[in-house]
Order: sequence, then C-alpha cells, then structure tokens
Amino acid sequence: MGAVPIRGVVHGAGITDAELFTELDEGRLRRTVWPKIAGAQVLHQAFPPGSLDFMFLTAAAGAVFGVPGQGAYAAANAYLDGLAQLRHRQGCHTVSQDWVAWRGLAFGAEAQIALQELERLGSRAISADEAFAAWDHLARYDVAQAVMAPMAANAATDGSGADEPRAATPAWSEMPAEDVRAELQTGLRAILARELHLAETDLDLDRPFAEYGLNSVMAMSVRRDTELFVGIELSATMLFNYPTIVALAEHLAKKVSPQPESESDNDALGDSDGGVLSDLFDSVESAPAGSERGI
Repeated sequence: MGAVPIRGVVHGAGITDAELFTELDEGRLRRTVWPKIAGAQVLHQAFPPGSLDFMFLTAAAGAVFGVPGQGAYAAANAYLDGLAQLRHRQGCHTVSQDWVAWRGLAFGAEAQIALQELERLGSRAISADEAFAAWDHLARYDVAQAVMAPMAANAATDGSGADEPRAATPAWSEMPAEDVRAELQTGLRAILARELHLAETDLDLDRPFAEYGLNSVMAMSVRRDTELFVGIELSATMLFNYPTIVALAEHLAKKVSPQPESESDNDALGDSDGGVLSDLFDSVESAPAGSERGI
C-alpha cells in the first residue's frame, strides 16, 4: 500500500530577532526571513495550487500593525501574505493567518516589547483556546488573509491583566515648574533603572543613556513606560534627541506643563536636530490624530 496522501499543510516555521532596521545587518536579516520565505517556497513548489484541500501559513499581525524591532520578521510574514494571495487567485484554499502572540507560548513568551506595542494599538496576546476558536471561525470564509487579533472592544475580557488599573498621571498643569521637572527626573530615573536593571542611585542625571548600554529595542520599552507616566504619546526618536535624564525631563516639562518662554529659552536639542535617525523615524512613523507627534 502506498503512503497516505497529504491533503493539507500548515507552515509554522519562524525565527524572530528584535532589532531596528537602522542596526540590522545582512546576516541577521537573512537568519530571520529564511525560515518563513524559504520554507514557504519549498511548500509552494511541492504542493502547487490545486493539489491540497488547504494550506495555512502562520504569519504575524506585526506585518500589518508595525512593531518596533520586528522589521525583518514583519517582512518575512508579509511574504507569506503575498504568497497566500497568489495561491488564492489560482483557486487554492490558502490562507495567511496574521496572528498576534499566543500568550505564554514560543514568541509570545519572549517578545515583551512586541506585546507592549500591541497593547498600545489596543490589542493583546491571546490564549490557545481563543486562537483555535478564531481559526475555526475563519474556516467559514473564503479569504486569502486574516488578521487574527483581538481589538479594543474585547481586548481585556479574559483576565489577562490588560484592564488592570494604572497609576494616576500627576496633575502636571497644577504643579510649579520646578516641581514638574523634579517629578519628571525622579520618574524617568526609576523607569530607566528598571529597564537597565540598575539601582536608581547608580544613574547620573547628566550621563547619556547609551553609556549605560541602553539600546534601541530597550528604548521602546522606556518610551512606553514614559508614556504611561506622563500621560501623552511620544515619538520613537525621543531618547535619541534627548539622551540624558535632565534633557529629557526638561523637554517633557514643556509638553506636559507649557510655561511662557522667551526666544532665548528655545531648546537647542529640538527635534530638527535629530539627524539621520530622527529623519528616518519621522518618515515612517504614523501617529493617530491628536497625538503628540514629533515629541
């Protein structure tokens, strides 16, 4: 008797590597995209359209939403989206499933920055039970691509902690200017110490963040915690344009509690001096209406 024919395929290979494009080298790029792209190419050739009952490609919602540090991974998953569209047009039941992280499993157990960014977008990680229920629901539709992500209306219905109360934002506008700066310096120091695993007393207010080993991916986590602390949305270039606690606190003070200032008070560290990296971020970052774009 011959082997049982293969009637369906699930492509689930993948490697992720948190690194911003400005710091990504060719070797790391290839290592990240190869399992997704090369694996999909092999399966596409081995099982051409019409030879299977189904093909499911395990992609990622980060390719749709955009998650800092996951550019290479998003590119690889975008390839799966394109391949699914091609096979679907040729009459094959191929679906690219753009998943958020599965809570506590594989990528979802390690990618804290990605999880935080998903939360910023109103989503969250999902449980395995939720994932399989969504997968079963998807089987009812003839589509080539589906974003498998819980959004704002049901983002915190499972006790995952997404709706836990957060600390109240200080009433900045009611505080004297000196108190605002002092409070910001204290809060920023605590945030950075937590991310760098250092004692707060070990952080010099005037020492550049880079000298403590803060990298671009860690900066995303600091940015998120700072947003929660100050109560406004911040840009990806913030820590590069204002690279010390003193400089950053001074800049944020002008945002959270604007004070009358003369022309002589203009900040020499304005965003226009961010350099090539700042220009790059400004060109690709899209902020929602009403956000503090350019901070």
